[in-house]
Amino acid sequence: MTGPLEPDGSTTDPPEGTGSRHPVLVSGRVRRTPVDQVRHRWVAVLSAAVIVVVVAVIAAVFPPPSAAPVPGRFDGVAVPPSGAFSTSAFCAAGSGTAAASTIFLTNSTHRTVTGVMTSVAPATSSGAVPTVRRTVAIPGMGSAAVDPATGLPAGDNASSFVFAGGGVVASEVVSGPNGWSTAPCASETSSQWSFAGGSTTSGNTLTLSLFNPSATEAVVNVSFLTANGGVAPQAYQGLMVPPGQLVEENVGDYVQNESAIGTSVASQSGTVVATEFEQWSSGATAGLSLQLGAPALSSTWRFAQTTSLQGSTVDFTLANPGATPADATVSVGLASGTVVPRQVVVPASSSAVFVASGSSGLPKQVPFSVTVTSDAPIVVGRSVQAPAGASTPAWGSASGTSAPAGRWLVPAPGITGAPGTANATVTSLAVANPGPSTARVTVSVLGSARTVATLAVGAGRLVVLGPSLVGGLSTLVVSADLPVNVEEDSGPTGAPGVVSSSGFPFVG
Repeated sequence: MTGPLEPDGSTTDPPEGTGSRHPVLVSGRVRRTPVDQVRHRWVAVLSAAVIVVVVAVIAAVFPPPSAAPVPGRFDGVAVPPSGAFSTSAFCAAGSGTAAASTIFLTNSTHRTVTGVMTSVAPATSSGAVPTVRRTVAIPGMGSAAVDPATGLPAGDNASSFVFAGGGVVASEVVSGPNGWSTAPCASETSSQWSFAGGSTTSGNTLTLSLFNPSATEAVVNVSFLTANGGVAPQAYQGLMVPPGQLVEENVGDYVQNESAIGTSVASQSGTVVATEFEQWSSGATAGLSLQLGAPALSSTWRFAQTTSLQGSTVDFTLANPGATPADATVSVGLASGTVVPRQVVVPASSSAVFVASGSSGLPKQVPFSVTVTSDAPIVVGRSVQAPAGASTPAWGSASGTSAPAGRWLVPAPGITGAPGTANATVTSLAVANPGPSTARVTVSVLGSARTVATLAVGAGRLVVLGPSLVGGLSTLVVSADLPVNVEEDSGPTGAPGVVSSSGFPFVG
């Protein structure tokens, strides 16, 4: 593991008076014969030359192009194939000055992967786009932390990464006075993004971020789904997102006093990356949330771990952009026992809320998995409000996953020496098996010979590993002989589920 990458003076086109510094990673040394030493020097020189050329070629393209489609798209995030010549990642926090952002890069391959990071702030009143570029290097089977705000004006920012190789993923942690949150960065751009669960009720602020990392302009239409129907503000139709730029929109300007908002972003031309940042407060309790949108609607959404504490509120928001009602079924999986599924009807062009914590017969105080199936494509999100008097953050939200996978990379909310927030740690890891047969699962630590646990997860069941096994800031690898879903819970928070992440599936 390495600490944060600091500025190193290798930036190109930063605001005046700024620069960046990046530490050099030094490998171990092996004694060699004189002949071997000469041969090794030439191999090292040629290897270094190749790396320099690859990085130079990548750096020559600005703004960087979007990544090639990831085989078998999974919710916009995936571990790129290790043998890929070049791959990308895109992060857009849109948290303004309410929270600081840190991006964590995790390398699942055995070799060091280098790349170029380009960070931008929204265009100024004069039309200038503050931009900082730097090189990054992520050690094999290791991680690195970068500060996307370095060299940029205070406020919103977005970053794109182009790596000379595959196997690297990016995740982002935002942290401020009201709490903290984590979300994966997109593995690719998309012409469509959907969200479920935003709120603009009193005390809450919802910000939509649209980031276009490509070299061509994108034109998008943005609409919203509420319990009272759809809203398509004229100002958000044909909205232009210039190449290499970040555009921020305050949802509350047009959708006011709504507690369960679905958001739809659809491109007329070009592709973008979309995230939502929620600042939430209710009386003395507060929280915040960063979510990456879903690049496609689905008839199935899964949450591997949900816990309803006494006095907490757990909601699932279902958003249906279709022209006809959607009949949805909410099914629950337990470590043992069964629960009768619940039915939810989501009106056309509307959103609906299923209050899991207020539904009789659903478990309390123990983790359970949730699967939402629908007869029409929808999007589903979950929010958790901690009991009164709980520590901050007392609220958070998360997106579901639409597909299981046989192998997952699950980064922690920080790395040793650079936690995403003070005292950040993994508190649990859940593995849910949606299939009809028992899944054999191994949980290990990336870059270590240590096996955390070997599990047998029954059909429709889940197993939760506690902090004694997964606590700390290690990146976990979950491998199963059948497709499973995973969810990592992190602390400190006021309740389980306030800060959670599903990780990245290995595909291709």
